[in-house]
Amino acid sequence: MTHPLTYVGRQTSRSDGEARRLVILEATLRLIVRDGIRGVRHRAVAKEADVPLASTTYYFKDIKDLISDSLTYFAEKTLWMNEELENRSFELLKELDGLAKKDKNSDLLIDNLAQFISEHIREQICHRDKRILELAFHEEALRNAQLADAIKRLDDSFLSTIERFFELLGSKTSMADAHQLLALIKYLEYKYVLIEGADEDDQQLEHIVTSTVHNIINAIE
Repeated sequence: MTHPLTYVGRQTSRSDGEARRLVILEATLRLIVRDGIRGVRHRAVAKEADVPLASTTYYFKDIKDLISDSLTYFAEKTLWMNEELENRSFELLKELDGLAKKDKNSDLLIDNLAQFISEHIREQICHRDKRILELAFHEEALRNAQLADAIKRLDDSFLSTIERFFELLGSKTSMADAHQLLALIKYLEYKYVLIEGADEDDQQLEHIVTSTVHNIINAIE
């Protein structure tokens, strides 16, 4: 799926200029992970990126533009990874298609889906910095209107993937199913990133996911 995102800072057609702009955006993301959105200042970014202060103000006159473009840059990479997840999920669906048609309440179907989702959550937890960035941008979007569109597209990409998955399974409430499952995934990611102890409660994670998947699949007529 295509999700065009718009940069608001100054663009350049020169390869060296584009390389410097990306260095500034990467430095901004590192600052957000370390110090939060409030830590993003032109001077701090220039120091982190090891570029002249004039470079950051040249590409981003307003600090809000820099924050917005750093989210757009992060979102583009995240959307690409979500497309990979989408491809994997529909490959799984093909493998389970015969099973689903024969018995939608099959324990094997539920177990496979729950395992797939649990593995996704574990993988997300391993990338702690990316989860911190997601949370920081979601919080800042409540105060920064420039972030709202990119945040919405990022969230909608996950929802549409999950919704389509349940549609293909025959769910008549695929949108509600998608919201329920995504809410659980985001909560569990936050919980285990926060406590940094996913290994200790790994069985609990699988139990929660399996129970939720069981309820959703059993509701499909």
